[in-house]
Amino acid sequence: MKLKLLFLCLTLFFSLGSKAADPEFYRLKVTTKSWEYSKRESFLNGKVSKRIVQKLDSIYEKLPSGYEFTFDPLSQSLKVFVHCSFDFYSVQNGQLVKEYQFANRGYTCGSYLFERNNSYHILAGRGLWNYHADLMQFDSLNGSWEFIQTKNQPLDYFPLGSYQTSKGIVTWLGEYNNPRISRLEEEINGFFFDFEKKSWQPIQIDIKEFNLGQIAHANESQLYETQDYAFSVTTSQIPSIGWYIWILVEKETGKLFFYEGNKNVEMFHTPYYEIIGNKFRYFDYNINSATEGKEVEIDLDFIRSQSREIGQMIQLDAPDTTKTTSISTLLLWVSIPCLILLSLWIGIQLQKRRNATLQTGLDAEIESELEQESEDESTEILEKLLPHNGEKLSTEAFDMLLGIHQITNFDSKRIKRSRLIKAINSQYLAKKGFPLITRIKNPEDKRFVYYQIRF
Repeated sequence: MKLKLLFLCLTLFFSLGSKAADPEFYRLKVTTKSWEYSKRESFLNGKVSKRIVQKLDSIYEKLPSGYEFTFDPLSQSLKVFVHCSFDFYSVQNGQLVKEYQFANRGYTCGSYLFERNNSYHILAGRGLWNYHADLMQFDSLNGSWEFIQTKNQPLDYFPLGSYQTSKGIVTWLGEYNNPRISRLEEEINGFFFDFEKKSWQPIQIDIKEFNLGQIAHANESQLYETQDYAFSVTTSQIPSIGWYIWILVEKETGKLFFYEGNKNVEMFHTPYYEIIGNKFRYFDYNINSATEGKEVEIDLDFIRSQSREIGQMIQLDAPDTTKTTSISTLLLWVSIPCLILLSLWIGIQLQKRRNATLQTGLDAEIESELEQESEDESTEILEKLLPHNGEKLSTEAFDMLLGIHQITNFDSKRIKRSRLIKAINSQYLAKKGFPLITRIKNPEDKRFVYYQIRF
């Protein structure tokens, strides 16, 4: 009897232990049809079949997009969100069941999908006219996405990446873009969205050794999320800190860790990646490659154990709006004496404005000419690249095509090259659905890269 009781207790202990060790985070993102080269029959430990992904490819064959799968172990629900649309599916008994009941597209390219409080949300995105950080929640009853009003929301802002903590969402780096008002700026830190307060506040990526924001904007950079970490990967041509920068963020503590071991960036161009717990898997494959490609797994728990702490993600104070009443009262008492002085000042400013009108018109004309020159430059470069479709060009040959080979300063040439690639890829991605120029590592010397042109 005692032996049976002991056996029962041991069985219960090990079953509970194995259950507690099960991953809580399942995410799969498929970006191109090249995923078929991996010859995978399923993903996410069998939860996503090859047939489901093929079905999505057939539905969106003429509308190139990406699919993002998320699995919730508690509810056992498997969902699919289609980027650059609002389409949202459940996978039930191996079949796609469309939950979004309308036909809107755009606005959601690159949106961050997440589940919170038994509801699914999307945050931020890129649309036809501008970037945004809007928060939307899926209304399963009506089959639609509903906008959620927030406080202190950054305008025209799209993050490089986002991740969820127990208190809210952290958005990482990013850009501000709105062609209506000719706005194009870089965000070198990011923001935190507090779910309880429904409010945004700025963050600071506090690293003393280098400025991650400046490096990430001058080069290629991505942010990935796992169960316990955010994983930032940035290319670099700065020998003092390495050709590639891997930074881990502990999601709950905000601590930043720098990994200096063997690393690569093939995940930038992978046709898919899947994340189970803290394990990140991607497929290392390039179009026209002589190899069949291989799947690579990165264990973020191991990377964390081999990394050193270098900084902290700090949440800064949100704008203070609690003292408006007292400020209004003070302004009432001082406004009358100021009116007389203000009238005199307005008279002087009107005269200055008349004098400045001619100069303003001249400045606007110059700015228009510069914008036209920039468009002409991109068009001219595209014509030069067309004969090299499918080729892998060395840095020197690529610089000749860009017309920057005569720049003698290494850093100036690198920044100019990176910005031209970024501008051309952004235009081409908006028109064709995929980037024109990709970086490929030189297999003989991984410090250097080739540039592949794909029309």
